[in-house]
Amino acid sequence: MNYMEKYTVVRFTTLVLMLVFALGASAQVQRGARQPDRRADERMEAIESRRIAYLTKQMSLSSSEAAEFWPIYNEYNEQVENISDGFRQKREELPEPQNMSEEEAELYVKLELERFEQSAALRREYTQKMLEVVSARQVAILFDAEREFNRVLFREAQRRHRQDGRGGGQ
Repeated sequence: MNYMEKYTVVRFTTLVLMLVFALGASAQVQRGARQPDRRADERMEAIESRRIAYLTKQMSLSSSEAAEFWPIYNEYNEQVENISDGFRQKREELPEPQNMSEEEAELYVKLELERFEQSAALRREYTQKMLEVVSARQVAILFDAEREFNRVLFREAQRRHRQDGRGGGQ
């Protein structure tokens, strides 16, 4: 490995460690505020650390690109989560679809479409913000890498489910 390759590997490793540390510190503050299940938090932190490392590598982000990109991406994900939480709260007030009245079903359909529209508008807005700090090629790679990472997580969950034989997984 030549000097530049070593330097790049060291920069990448340093960047990932800094991001993991920042994510851990942020999660620590949030954990103190809401006291959730510790194991679930640890799993989510581990998944998020893996996601950051995977996406950073796939997109070939430089240190300066990563420093600008990750705050935008994290803000986007927070907004997506807010949309999902709002829908979930409204959805919990309704019965299961097979038990809905026609009016409740109409409301459910309206809420679902609003969620999709809000998510699409948000994706458009944050894609433009991302394009200000990384290339269109890197954003295209991001979209593909997000899907691939989610497929990997799904396959791992399926594997745990089969190994557990009970569906709970750990």
